Formats: sequence, structure tokens, C-alpha cells
Amino acid sequence: MFFEGDLARLHKPGGNKQIKASLMEQHLKETGGIVHTRFPPEPNGFLHIGHAKAINVNFGYAQAHKGVCFLRYDDTNPEAEEEIYFNSILETVKWLGFKPHKVTYSSDYFDKLYELAIQLIKADKAYICHCSGEEIHQHRGGDAKGSRSECKHRNRPIEESLAEFVKMKEGRYKEGEAILRMKMDMQEGNPQFWDLVAYRVLFTPHHRTKNTWCIYPTYDFTHCLVDSFENITHSLCTTEFIQSRASYYWLCDALEVYKPVQWEYGRLSVTNTVLSKRKLLKLVQSKLVSGWDDPRLYTLPALRRRGVPPAAINSFVRDVGVTTSVTTIDVKRLEVHIREHLNETAPRLMALQDPVKVVLTNLPVDHHETLTVPNKPRDPAMGEHSVPFTSTIYIDRSDFRAQDSKDYFRMAPGKSVGLLHVPYPVTCTDFEIDVHGEVSLIRCHYDNDTPLKKPKTYIQWIADCPQAGSPVSISELRVYGALFNHENPQDKTQVPGGYLTDINPDSLKVSKGALVEVGVWDVIRSHLTSQSECPEEVRSQFVRIGYFCLDKDSIVPTPFLDGSKDPAHAPTLVFNRIVTLKEDVKKD
Repeated sequence: MFFEGDLARLHKPGGNKQIKASLMEQHLKETGGIVHTRFPPEPNGFLHIGHAKAINVNFGYAQAHKGVCFLRYDDTNPEAEEEIYFNSILETVKWLGFKPHKVTYSSDYFDKLYELAIQLIKADKAYICHCSGEEIHQHRGGDAKGSRSECKHRNRPIEESLAEFVKMKEGRYKEGEAILRMKMDMQEGNPQFWDLVAYRVLFTPHHRTKNTWCIYPTYDFTHCLVDSFENITHSLCTTEFIQSRASYYWLCDALEVYKPVQWEYGRLSVTNTVLSKRKLLKLVQSKLVSGWDDPRLYTLPALRRRGVPPAAINSFVRDVGVTTSVTTIDVKRLEVHIREHLNETAPRLMALQDPVKVVLTNLPVDHHETLTVPNKPRDPAMGEHSVPFTSTIYIDRSDFRAQDSKDYFRMAPGKSVGLLHVPYPVTCTDFEIDVHGEVSLIRCHYDNDTPLKKPKTYIQWIADCPQAGSPVSISELRVYGALFNHENPQDKTQVPGGYLTDINPDSLKVSKGALVEVGVWDVIRSHLTSQSECPEEVRSQFVRIGYFCLDKDSIVPTPFLDGSKDPAHAPTLVFNRIVTLKEDVKKD
């Protein structure tokens, strides 16, 4: 996607004109003429699916042109920043498969930014303003969007603004009593020229600089200058910053520093979710979800916990492509990429959501044979594993009917059905009903004494074989669906009560008592050597049910990882459904 369309037409390093030729000469000397990009998230929340596009665009563009990409935290708002967000952002970038050239912080440059603010005042291009927020709003035309006017502080003497700025830095003003504004053009049609705020007073300790500063630069002042400091060649951002491009260039030229090129592309969103950090926080605080990584959300930590492979996310982003249009993509399109990836990489296991016991009456009670099962049919490269087969097995309750019909091909009285990977079919001869009216036991004949006839269908099963550790109990099988009832829960015409009233009550269904075959331990051990590793990488296709991964709530004691068993420390296995086997869930 980097060599066609708009991205292919971006300038080459050195192609962006400067207010002074010497600035480009110095830039090329420091960069060697290679592409420099950056991914600059605010550390005030967790990254979401939209950020996956920004990560792919910035890191991918640099990789495609053999350049470098910085991970830069835009940490200029200490009121909203927390250490957990910094750690999660870096971990998520690495999880998606990208390695930052360097991890930097806007706060690395606080001293330099302060000096440039003084330089801007001395050039009579910034001033200290004491107007209230409402007064500034009125000067900018107010709600009526009327004529604009200059603030009474705008033309105060330079020395006076310098002295006032020092007073701000020394903490002699309360929050909101004084700000540094850039002297731009109040009559310009672009709001980004209406004397933007460059510095404000905040008596909030910073996570890195602690109490060193009580004034902090704004995004409008910081972003372009730090891009300049880091010799960014392509400042790639989303289209809501189109109007900011002119003020970005204005500030670089006003201070006569190297000027990168800003280029905007459309944001990415998907249906059936919200991505606003404020709205996500409300969901968490209202306990409508279990946390920021609840697998029903589309934050990247949530998708990771759900078991979505990072390669599938990257493939989805690149398939969507990069244009200047804001795109809301049907979430089913993401699911297609997830299925395609899992179909090629996930081993197949037999699992039962609602097991019922089956006794093969013509086999000895102690009958025990070992069957070899492929990890993926017709794909020897995926390997194989072994499962026991005994005279007592379990099948899923949904695979049995007490009343047969012509359009039903699974187990029913008097009907033969195949068991996956078992040489002969079985025929149901009898069944029992418990006091609740549920089938509690099925009796079958193992048809190894009759001419082999291929059954019309096969069902999954699991042997009752304690000496082989079969079956393996699943503490919780979590089946996730859409969190919201509507594709756009923020659309007031569809959801007049707001997105919080649109929660799908069936978005999470938990099955307790599910079973899985012993091959699950091969999959677990192939990915985990300790409990602290990444459980979401333990992915399997549960045959005819869906794709599942191990959840972090699981407890897998070391003896079970090294192959031994310790009944005193039984494992707790929790599996999340990643995605259904087919797009049409009802049909599936």
C-alpha cells in the first residue's frame, strides 16, 4: 500500500522546502537522507483498532523505504497520563510486530521547548494572555460565529510578556490565570490561526519530570517542534488535523527551524463498537465490561486477549488501505482476516460444550486403544497427536435427538453416525432420561462387526479414560458476541437513549462443564513454558464450534506444563471464542 495511491506520491527526503536552505542541509546531514516517521500516541488510554492503522502507516512507511520510525509519547498533559498506558502502548506496538527505532517523549524536550517559547515572545510572535475561556471564545466569534477581535493583551510590550512568562514558570499564577498564546492571524478563516495557546499552568506532577514544571506546552506548540527536533521527514496523521497543517508550518517558520511535511489520511473505525476513550472509560466504570481488555471491546489489548492474531490485524489494515476518507468498516471484514489466518495456523481439537455420556455396549469395559489424529486434516505439515478411544465416550448433547427426521443426520435411535477419526461408526440402541427430562446416558453399538459403510456425517467425541487424563475439563468456555445491538451505537436516530442503552445482553455466554480432548496439552505446551507467558497464543479450532484461545484467567500449574500430573494442583482452563467458523453464525 506504500507504493501506490496517495502514499506513493509523497515527497522524497529533502523535497520539502524550508524557510532557509541551511535548515535542509543540516537535516540531510543528520539523517543521511533516509525516511524518518513517528507514531505519537497520547499516553492517556489504551490503543484501539484505529491505532493499528496509524501504527501500520507510520512504521510500515518507514520500513518500506528502509527508514526509521520513532515511538514518541505525547506526554504534555500530566492530568490524564498513567504509567499503565505507557507500558501498554509499547507492548502493543511490539505485539503487532514493530520495533521502534527509538522510544522518546515530548517531555524529553521540555527545556528546549521553553527556550523556543521565549524566542517566540522575543520575536513578537507570542504573548501572555489573562483572558478567561469564555472571553477567548467571544474574541473568536462566539456561538454566533460572528466577527473576531484581538485580545487586549495581544500587543503588550515584549519585555512584559517575557516577565509574565517567567512568573508562570515560577508558579506565581493559578491555573487559568495566565496562558501563553501565539500571535497569529485572528482574521484568517482557519481557526488554527486564532492565536492558539502555547503554554498553560498546571499544578500536576508529571510522571517523568515530577514537580520540575508547573507550566506545560500544548499539542499545537509541541507536536511540530518535536517533529522538527527528531528530523521527521513525513509527519503522517489523521484528517482531523488537516486544518492544523497551516499552523504546524507557521510555527516552524516563525522559529526558523527545520519544517517536516504533514500529510493526512482517513481514520479507521469498525462497526458494532465505540472507540472514544471517554466512552470506553464509561463502559468500564459502569461495569458493563470487565475492563479495558474485555474481549468484546476493540481496544488492541482486548483483541489480543480475545486471541486475535496480530498478523490478522495487520492484514486487515493493509487490505482496507490508506485514503483520505474516514472509513467505518464492517467488523465482519476483520473477522474474515482472522479466520483466514487461524485456518492456516490453528490445530484442530475435539471439544464438547454440553457433554453427555455414551456407552459402547459391545466393547469390553477395559477396552483402550490409541488413535493418531491429524492436527489439521489434509495438512501433514501441521503434525499429529494421539487420543485414547475406550468403551465410554462423551458426545455433545446437540449431536443427539430422541426423535429422528429425514433432514437430520447426526445421532438418533436406530441411526448410524461416524465418530471423527474412529475406524467404525456407532449405532444408537437406547438412551436414558433424568428427572429433569434431559438425556443422561446413550447406549450404542460399535459397528466393528458389520461390513463397513461410510456414514453420512461425523461427530466429535472424547473418551472417558482417566489413566490418559481424558477428558480435560474446561472451567469456562466464554462465547463472545457483539457488545452492542446496532452497527452504530452512537447514532441517536437508531439509539435515542445513547450507546449505554444499546448493550446486547447476550454478548457473553459462559459454558461450565465443557470438555476438550487431551491434545489440548500439546497445544498448550507448544506455546507456554510458564504461567507468565502469553496464554492468548494458545489457539485452536474446536471442531464445529469455533476458534478459541486460552484466557489469562487460566491457571496452568508447572507439573502440567512439563508433562507430569499433580491432582493436588488441578489446572483451571478458561477459553475465549476468537471468532465463529463461518460469517453466518445462524447457519453455522
